Amino acid sequence: MAQPYSIQTNQAAKKVDMKVSGTFTPEDYQNFVRDYAKMASSIDAKAFTLEVDCREMDLLATQEVEKLKGSFASYKETGFEKVVFIISPSQTIIKMQLARVAREAGLSNHEIITK
Repeated sequence: MAQPYSIQTNQAAKKVDMKVSGTFTPEDYQNFVRDYAKMASSIDAKAFTLEVDCREMDLLATQEVEKLKGSFASYKETGFEKVVFIISPSQTIIKMQLARVAREAGLSNHEIITK
């Protein structure tokens, strides 16, 4: 089965493109944390924007929200210049989840946009 995420660094554009889809299994989450850490250590994050495409993401269950909060805390610790979450116009509930989790994780430099 395909991974429910991808992480690509675009050095020229000073951007990290991340795509998240479906729901993560515990193993997917462990792999994501490992791959994220590898990417984060290879860039000067304060010069980069993290762009996360959430248009194929499933609604989160309670236990997944805690994992997401951990990821958002990692984004904050990495020190990105800006974090942008992309959602589709129909994802009203996911927008609320992302906004709440970002607030709880202290991720103040985020923006949620619809495409």
